[in-house]
Amino acid sequence: MSSCHMLALTALAFLLTQIECTQDLSDTSWSSKAFEWGLLGRYPQQSFKSSPFRPPQMNTVRWDEQCAQGYTLLSLRGTAVSSPAGIMLDGRGDLVWMDETFVPYVMNLKVQEYKGEQYLTFWSGDISLGFGLGTYYMVFKQFSASKTLENDFHEYAITADDTALLTSYDTIITDLSSLGVQGQGWVYDSLFREIDIETGDIIFEWRASDHFAINDTFYPIGSAGRGPEAPFDFFHINSVDKDEDGNFIVSSRFLHSVVCVSANTGEILWILGGRKNDFEDLSDGSATDFAWQHHVSVQAGKRLSIFDNAKYKKWHEELLGDNSEISRGLMVQLDTSNMTVEMVHEYMNPGSRASPQQGSMQVLDSGNVLVGWGYHGGYTEYAADGSILCDTHINPAVFFPFGFVHSYRAFRTATWIGRPNTQPDIYLNPSDGCALVSWMGATEVTSWILQTAEATSGNELQFANAVKTPKDGFETEIELPDGEYDYLRIVAIDKNDNVLASSRIITANKGTVVSSGKFKFAIVTAVFWVMCFVAGISYQKRLRVIIRRGQHKVMGSSWLQRWRNGRRSSTAKHEEEERLYDG
Repeated sequence: MSSCHMLALTALAFLLTQIECTQDLSDTSWSSKAFEWGLLGRYPQQSFKSSPFRPPQMNTVRWDEQCAQGYTLLSLRGTAVSSPAGIMLDGRGDLVWMDETFVPYVMNLKVQEYKGEQYLTFWSGDISLGFGLGTYYMVFKQFSASKTLENDFHEYAITADDTALLTSYDTIITDLSSLGVQGQGWVYDSLFREIDIETGDIIFEWRASDHFAINDTFYPIGSAGRGPEAPFDFFHINSVDKDEDGNFIVSSRFLHSVVCVSANTGEILWILGGRKNDFEDLSDGSATDFAWQHHVSVQAGKRLSIFDNAKYKKWHEELLGDNSEISRGLMVQLDTSNMTVEMVHEYMNPGSRASPQQGSMQVLDSGNVLVGWGYHGGYTEYAADGSILCDTHINPAVFFPFGFVHSYRAFRTATWIGRPNTQPDIYLNPSDGCALVSWMGATEVTSWILQTAEATSGNELQFANAVKTPKDGFETEIELPDGEYDYLRIVAIDKNDNVLASSRIITANKGTVVSSGKFKFAIVTAVFWVMCFVAGISYQKRLRVIIRRGQHKVMGSSWLQRWRNGRRSSTAKHEEEERLYDG
């Protein structure tokens, strides 16, 4: 059998896998050793028939029913993620909502309240400089997005005053002699602003360079700072929050410090951690020895939550170097009268690993704590006392050092209600004896009713309930009823048996393909590879003719140069992902 025939059969087999009335939701999404060892690939994904989206296949290493409540929010990216996206999952890892339309990256997806209404907020833009150049969006429950403010991705916190706290970076020229660089050099200055969301007016602004020396940093300058194309990032702001007194709590990753800034004067009131720590540590150093930290948040009762990265290591250092440092979520108690600090709880990484970039810690309404492991592609829910309840991976553990799949932060919401203004999506192949239905973003569906109708001479079809099926994950399979009928549709039902929406009407004996075009995409993909194969054969024949004519030197030189350029571009892209951009 020829290679062309083999490829055609492969394409046919691929098409058949798209037609089967089965869901690609295997048991490997629950505590799979094959997943952890990378045997399912760098980025295992789910697939559906009624929707083209392919969310990550979760591996639940540890599980407790307490984790089943609410929705988890992630911002997927990484070298294995072809379409970075904001994503919402239920407690068991089933898809609720996903959006791949915001490019090139989505960061910092979470639920926040503004003027009494809840919004999904996230940032979208470019991160290649080590910080963000992009826009924050606010998404209402119907999933209509509106732009708000342009800024860096690290923080967008809506305050109780309906203002926004944002981080920003600015290039300045300053003396670098204290770091061994002769004369003036270029530096990224860290800023934060409080902004009126409605008007865009700046209410408050603060700059790190006005209060800290360049050599307060722990980050080595290396070759940075010598020119405007590579400024030195000495402070690296990555979170800002407001305390109960209205003062600002700022995290500096490269100073290993948390800074309290006066809302009245902009002066520094105190520093926790780093070279200029103001506090006596009553926990033998455990409350102040955090390093390369992220996501410092104000908690009730003069407490702070901190994601302590513990150490920054590149992938080869993580594989071969000292792994004694362990990332953790950290809760500390401040006493600013006596200037003491004490560790209340620490939430250690279950795998005893140090995540080099990104990460988050969220105290849930239940008192449990959710820790996102950033670059290591997973999140863990703990009881308040630090015991592990659930541990979930979106990236195989064997690949953690490489950053194939990760999320800047991980958040949980128990209050979000999604009411999309779209219709439920159906996949139906009559010969399969079942229909598949899903509804992107809907959170109130508890069951589905398949309704049927017969063709009539009138203009309006009379639908009758035929089959009621409980909602089962993102995509639910419904058996087709017996009997004679010409049309069908599927209706979404809430817990009180109210009708939320209905799908489009389907001709029963013809069926349908997914309205979003997944099946068409499958066909086009198969045809594309067949055409590529045929074109490759033609190219080989043409190349042999050219070589026989003695023209191979010119042809080969041009082709080789294009190949080398492509390799350089690919390598540069990978190196960009491996940069210490904080993420």
